[in-house]
Amino acid sequence: MNILKKVIKGFAYDALYDGIDSVTNTPQSITYEHHEIHSGDHYECIDVVDLSINNVRDIRITTPNTAKWGHFVFALSVESETDIYFHRNVSLDTIGTATTPLNNNHNSGNTSDVALDIIDNTSVALANEDTDLSGGTEILHYIAGAGKDAGETDRNREFILLQDTVYNIRLIANSAGFVNYVSQWYEHTNKN
Repeated sequence: MNILKKVIKGFAYDALYDGIDSVTNTPQSITYEHHEIHSGDHYECIDVVDLSINNVRDIRITTPNTAKWGHFVFALSVESETDIYFHRNVSLDTIGTATTPLNNNHNSGNTSDVALDIIDNTSVALANEDTDLSGGTEILHYIAGAGKDAGETDRNREFILLQDTVYNIRLIANSAGFVNYVSQWYEHTNKN
């Protein structure tokens, strides 16, 4: 396959170029992420939770100690005001409920090397007993759904997760409401 440089709305990206379609005589290409779905190395986790006020949901992501790195994106939509934190190198005192990632290629038998687990608490103090964020690195923090409007966020630029590391996405309900969460990633051995 060749790499074809594409430009859409002023943004350049690489796509995998398969050639010319025999019917339409047009170039056919797919993004690299789409290619990883066909290869059976693209996964996702989807969740909906109804958080009461001050409740905390931690979504912990543990990467394996291999050269196969997770290329990770996530999106959230919230009914009510929610604090969202993303940390690297957090300390775990309690293991949560394991979540099985779905392979986006349903014909593939591949399973993810990245582990996800969920833990719910009724306060930040209790959440800190399970997952200590203080020694970790805060990657981002923002509030979605502030005021009377629901909110959403899309972290559509990927993070390449550090191997053998624990990450944490923390959701804190400043007001009661539903949170919809989608994380997607592909696992790829670095070529450098």
